[in-house]
Amino acid sequence: MKQHLKKRGIILGIVTALLVLIALLSLLGEGRVSFVQNGVAAITRPLETGIRSLVGTLEQMYDYMHNFDTLQAEHQALLAQVAEYQRAAREAAEVTERYARLRELLNFSQGIYDERIIDAHILSWDASNWTSAFTIDRGADYGLQVGDAVMTERRELIGVVREVGRSWATVHTIIDPAVRVGGQMGTGVSAIAGGNFALMQDGTLRLSHVPSGEVPLLNDTIVTSGLGGVIPQGLAIGRVERVGMEDTGISYYAVLEPAMEINRLVQVFIVQMLELPEE
Repeated sequence: MKQHLKKRGIILGIVTALLVLIALLSLLGEGRVSFVQNGVAAITRPLETGIRSLVGTLEQMYDYMHNFDTLQAEHQALLAQVAEYQRAAREAAEVTERYARLRELLNFSQGIYDERIIDAHILSWDASNWTSAFTIDRGADYGLQVGDAVMTERRELIGVVREVGRSWATVHTIIDPAVRVGGQMGTGVSAIAGGNFALMQDGTLRLSHVPSGEVPLLNDTIVTSGLGGVIPQGLAIGRVERVGMEDTGISYYAVLEPAMEINRLVQVFIVQMLELPEE
């Protein structure tokens, strides 16, 4: 805008100088022979007409530039307002999704009264290639403890708490090599489910220590056994993707696809087993 005004000032200065020149020519023409006055008039009148036209054009240009600056400022204000509306819409969508997960969790938890459930959000993921872990926004202030199970709203096991701070905790997922949980096949037979360095790269885990003579079934859903009293029974661990023979040659193992898409997690739920009051 300042540049526009500066340019307009220069042009107006030129116009003023021309008008002064015209006035001087007019003064010089006074008192002389008429043909001189006529000559001066013949020269100055078209010039005056052109100058008036130029001044009118310049005024129109100034009005246009002023209106353009005003419209540009209004446009920027509207963009800021739209951005604010979009932010509010995203926050509303996040709140809606959060309560939808809570409602689904409530539906899956009907009839279960010996658990304490704490919701949390993922703050960051571990960048290491040797582990599968993330940090959540809940910690000791919320009663979290090492070994607590972490699940989805559909009661799918995500992993276990491995480290606890006052307002944060680190969760290692079920495909992490450091995680081992008791698993149960559809036949009721128990085994051990846990991560494996080689399988972690593919996003899968291993079901090991299957009793001799038992063969895991393809597409069978493996759930937590609940043995040990720390991780609840019945949390979905994963689905049998393929079956192989252990090196011993006398028992089988299975490769499991996790029950949930780990990389798409946003909100998680910590579940703690509670001691039932004695009757």
